[in-house]
Amino acid sequence: MIISMKTNCPNYSIAVFPYLKTSNAVSIGKLTFRSTEITDELTSEQARDVNDIASMLFLKDNFRIKSASYTLIPYIDMDQPNLEIGHLKNIQAVIAYCYASPRHEFGDIFLSPEHASIAIFSHRQVIKSLVFPDFNVVAVQNSFLAPDNRGEIEGYAGLYNFKHYFWAAKGSRVYGPIPHLTLNHSQDLSFDVARAEKARCDYRLLLGLLRKPTTQISARVFTSLEWFNASNNKANDSASAIVDLSIAFESLMKLPTDQKTDRLIDAISLLLGRIPRLDIWARQFYDARSQVVHEGSSQQLHFIATDSIKNSKGQQYQSLLSYGRQIFQLCLGTLLTGADLTENSGLEEKLVTNEERFQEICKILSKNESGVRERLERILPIVTAIDQYKYISESNLKLETMIGATRLAAKALLESNEELSRKLNEHLSQLIDAERTTDHFNELDALRTLESDFKEKAFQTESLCREAVRKLMEVVWHYVFMHYFWLEKRRTPATEK
Repeated sequence: MIISMKTNCPNYSIAVFPYLKTSNAVSIGKLTFRSTEITDELTSEQARDVNDIASMLFLKDNFRIKSASYTLIPYIDMDQPNLEIGHLKNIQAVIAYCYASPRHEFGDIFLSPEHASIAIFSHRQVIKSLVFPDFNVVAVQNSFLAPDNRGEIEGYAGLYNFKHYFWAAKGSRVYGPIPHLTLNHSQDLSFDVARAEKARCDYRLLLGLLRKPTTQISARVFTSLEWFNASNNKANDSASAIVDLSIAFESLMKLPTDQKTDRLIDAISLLLGRIPRLDIWARQFYDARSQVVHEGSSQQLHFIATDSIKNSKGQQYQSLLSYGRQIFQLCLGTLLTGADLTENSGLEEKLVTNEERFQEICKILSKNESGVRERLERILPIVTAIDQYKYISESNLKLETMIGATRLAAKALLESNEELSRKLNEHLSQLIDAERTTDHFNELDALRTLESDFKEKAFQTESLCREAVRKLMEVVWHYVFMHYFWLEKRRTPATEK
């Protein structure tokens, strides 16, 4: 429970990589990170907060971090973390993964995940005793901040590595997650990210995933990265690290609960080829994992160089863990490349019918889990896909589903606070309120009017919400216009023909 008051909160929070410096601004995912030494583009209030936070970042003892990397994000209420938390978490996972590249033949990593620690600061009133405790401690420096009548001071509520809440104020010190952490001379976030995108396909594709909406595949990838990074924590011994790395493999490849050893061997061989001894390493790795999980430890944490699965005697070589890190990265790169090729080919979309897409639109617009504008923007790529495949025949495309989608879209557009003309407002309402009949003629007639409205230049804007509705009306009209005119002809009395 966060004990603090949310008075006079700004509309932003600040996320900081304390132990990663950057010489230039660098865009990662949807965010841009800058050096804490550069605040020229900020407002005076933002610059004050960045400078206050920068003064709190310490490496050890009295050694303050000279330069860190920060970004401004929409305000995060620590009582109710929002979607920005998830995006930041994915960014941290990717950055830690990129810095974990093995340096040389020994397979040890360049920088540990602790170097990619991230702290989030939200400006607010906090209880002074949470920032400056007064029980069983000796203050080497007295606080000059006087509390108000509630015992609160101006400060920050924080979240460290998405696990640990903390409170700070001007004069506080924020230290790292381990007692001794060394900084690297060559590390430069802007340079390293640019180089990573050119150096390896897994780095490039991971950084690309951060710029895209989350999918089931990308969510699985980010989860596996978190476990991979956990296996590299300095707090881990080799046995614990093998367990964490095995979970990274399992989540990446979505291995079933039974026969995991055989499935892991098959999956790795399928991804990387039938490399001699690769299957032997995989079996030895998973045997060690099982021993740790079921017995608490394993006596065999090194690779036994042998050409036989049954032969447990042989020369001990490098650790199973160092091989595992490299094999995981190769598997991830192969999976990401395959996923990228699949996405570019549009294979996933080709396996979905337009009836299913219309149903998905109805589902998105019916839920109140997000704002109405966000829901309309979410359906735009689905409508675009429907338009792309509208000439493909399908046997179960229902008129009721299509009309239901247009009704919900019209209702959402009216609720979106878009600037709409009186004429468009009236016609949207006519579709929503149209009498439901067996042949749906009244709804189709209202749809015809709306489809015509959206063709007028006055209604064509760059609004994503309006564009989603316009395209939906257009593509549904493409499907139903012949049926509409057939119904109209049937309804016309013979004397009027």
